[in-house]
Amino acid sequence: MINFDSMNETDVREVIVRPLLNRLGYEYGTKAHIRTEVHLTYDRAFLGRKNKAKDPRLMGRADYICDAVSFGRWIVEVKSPQNPLTHDDVEQAHTYAAHPQVAAIYFLLTNGKEFSLYITGQLEAPLLSWRYAETESKFLNLLNILGYDAICRTKSRLLHDTQKPLGKGLKSNHKIIGGEVVYGPHVSNHPLFKTDVMNGMVGGITGVAVDRDKDGRLCAEVSVRSPYQQLSSLNALAGIKNFKFFCADEFISDDPDAPSIFQNTISAKLEPGIKASLFPGMEIPLPFGFDVKAYTEATGFVQENEFRGVAAFDFDYTIIKGEPTGDPRLDLLGSQIGNKLHIDGSAEFRILIDN
Repeated sequence: MINFDSMNETDVREVIVRPLLNRLGYEYGTKAHIRTEVHLTYDRAFLGRKNKAKDPRLMGRADYICDAVSFGRWIVEVKSPQNPLTHDDVEQAHTYAAHPQVAAIYFLLTNGKEFSLYITGQLEAPLLSWRYAETESKFLNLLNILGYDAICRTKSRLLHDTQKPLGKGLKSNHKIIGGEVVYGPHVSNHPLFKTDVMNGMVGGITGVAVDRDKDGRLCAEVSVRSPYQQLSSLNALAGIKNFKFFCADEFISDDPDAPSIFQNTISAKLEPGIKASLFPGMEIPLPFGFDVKAYTEATGFVQENEFRGVAAFDFDYTIIKGEPTGDPRLDLLGSQIGNKLHIDGSAEFRILIDN
């Protein structure tokens, strides 16, 4: 019987995870190879901007990379048994799995007591999840997904796609497996937002897919991890999670001189008084809410397995005043924010799609 209370992260790696990897057929120096503490040429979260002053450090570096050599790989991220697995842990592990120098098909997140296996780029729900005591009953499932032969089949399987392609060299649908948004200048009509803190910041793209809507239009649903998690929390409370873009072109352009234009509009409302975690460890009722109308235009082209280009943002907020919270910082913000707020800005983006 394993005593998880006495175990740390290293114990989980060596006592629980490595024996499981060995049972799945992964051994150092074989065609089913295990790598640990892999050094990346650029150890930041995104490969492209290469500005270490602004790019965030790589989060959730994998404890193990399991390679079906020349076919594909998956990674394992281990946490302490004392830390329950959170969605933030999932996003951090995904940041490493989706890094272009890793390009993992799957990632496994575990604290020893619980396990969650995800397809890279699909973070809404795990492909498979189980408790430690259920490992034996799940082993054949794992072998059929993560074993060497299974990874080889995943990469070599030929599917004849007879549907209308999205563009030259593209299938009829693609999963979004990663990427980044590099924010440019932002302008606001409000003095609280005059300081352009977003300029140069980098956000991660974590999903979801590109296909066609029922009416035949090109459609891209994109999930973005903001560099400001407080902003992500407010967006989620207002019902803004993924961004759905549409394009009137018949095919996605591969010509930089004649790019495709994808557009997104959002209307959302956040009522005052809703509890939000704007400060670490503190969940406080908001002294204000808002109605927001947002428009985003993404202009870009496909190059190999990337859609890259520029984006323009336009946000209009109508502020809804609420009751004081008793927190001086929030109440001061609520009194200063005014009734109307407009923000517009720009960005460069790079979206990675599966092959």
